[in-house]
Amino acid sequence: MRTSSLSAWLTTGALALCVLTAPAFAVTLRYGGATAPLTMDPHATNDFVTAALVRQVYDSLIGLNDAMELAPGIATEWSYQGDNIWRFKLRSGVKFHDGSTMSADDVVFSIMREKTSPLYAAQFGDIREARKIDDTTVDVISKGPDPILPRKMVRLFIMSKAWSTVNGVEKVPDLGAQGSEAYTLRHANGTGPMSLISQEPGQKTVFSRNTNYWGEFPGNVDEAIYTPIGSSPTRVAALLSKELDLITDLPIQDIDRVKSTPGFKIQQAPQQLIMELEMDGTRDAALDAFDKAGQPLKANPLKDVRVRRAFADAIDANLIVQRVMRGQASVVGTATAKGFGGYQPDLDHRWPTDIDKAKELLAEAGYKDGFAIQLNCPLERYVNTDEICRAVASMLAHIGVEVRVKGMVWPEFARMLVNGPTSSFHLIGVGGTSGDTQDTFISAMATRDKATGRGGTNWALWSNAAFDANLDNLLKTFDPAKRTELYRKGLTIGRDEIHAVYLHQPLISWAMRETVTVPAAPTAR
Repeated sequence: MRTSSLSAWLTTGALALCVLTAPAFAVTLRYGGATAPLTMDPHATNDFVTAALVRQVYDSLIGLNDAMELAPGIATEWSYQGDNIWRFKLRSGVKFHDGSTMSADDVVFSIMREKTSPLYAAQFGDIREARKIDDTTVDVISKGPDPILPRKMVRLFIMSKAWSTVNGVEKVPDLGAQGSEAYTLRHANGTGPMSLISQEPGQKTVFSRNTNYWGEFPGNVDEAIYTPIGSSPTRVAALLSKELDLITDLPIQDIDRVKSTPGFKIQQAPQQLIMELEMDGTRDAALDAFDKAGQPLKANPLKDVRVRRAFADAIDANLIVQRVMRGQASVVGTATAKGFGGYQPDLDHRWPTDIDKAKELLAEAGYKDGFAIQLNCPLERYVNTDEICRAVASMLAHIGVEVRVKGMVWPEFARMLVNGPTSSFHLIGVGGTSGDTQDTFISAMATRDKATGRGGTNWALWSNAAFDANLDNLLKTFDPAKRTELYRKGLTIGRDEIHAVYLHQPLISWAMRETVTVPAAPTAR
């Protein structure tokens, strides 16, 4: 069973190699990407590279099949019991990598641990209790109805309670904290198809095949070595020189080059996220915003929906897809996209670019002469972000807004958001970790509320009472037709109130040697 994109890399990534390699030799898959994992703690961050790598080691309570449908994982079946209770039947005989047997107590511990993680609070924060019924049954009790709880459980990773206690990581470590290093930064003990051999932060992560894995182990990989290479030319050169067997972040400009090189191929799929420009919707004074004389603005122009709409009218998402993304993306008009639960294709259309209208809106809002603002831009993490940010700056210049692009490496950018957020205008990729639009609503669009865990990744600090009220109804509604109505209303509010400037859904492009067989997976977020 494939439970995620990178799990597919390691467990099926060298199917063809088994034909070309004598059985007496171990098969090693050497692969690389643009960024390094932030930790080996499966609950500490929802960073997509980190989550994809730790999934090799840690199984989730529920898995996904190749069609991105729910499939048995640690839980073999699940059912709604009423009274806000979901019941999960657990697989027997599962072993952790240290040889201990996984129990219902470990599942309860993992659920209650992950729900405390700031970056998973929006997903699991409404869980009131996880209760052991017997050795193979766990009930999860929520504060209210949760129709998509099983879908969320594809990101609920199972840890050993005993191992966590012995190593002082019963609680989720704070990645932004200064001081001693958490044990889970470099160590792991899961039940997944691969065991962690070593983790050198920022340098290299080594896995070996778990010979006691409970499931069928597809493919023939015995060892996998992941190397982060931030430089795109260096990463591609490593592949073409056969230092690496596969790279995940193939630059758009190198697609044709790899295709035309004998012995190599690429795989593509729509990525399960959308790229958007988020704008500070609540601060009284915007950060890094200035008048044309260079003096800090005393107000926050982005609080005014007319200014946000002016930005949306001036930024040509179609041109960005055509020129910057070279057609390797699809323009989006709402906060979700194809492949997400709750996606509404008839709402997914983008209004035409209109510079004159954008100028009128700025003038109405009191900014006829425009202003200057810093655009924080994450480098390397997403495809062509530097070019996207510079294209946005050029487009907004047409309406008198001077955009000062600040490129930031991913760890610096992530700290800016997690420890703040201290950004009023930034580019980012957004997608609910469960694959359902409801999760996007809760984590990235709901008004920030530490008590409920909502809005945990609402880095724009956007807030809309009508949206929040609609979300309240969605969370407790099981009827599919009524849920569709609520999805539509939420998406419409987000679009019309300019929650963000929605740009596009990119294609994942993976490049590999012909001896490697693996499909690109949309969950590689």
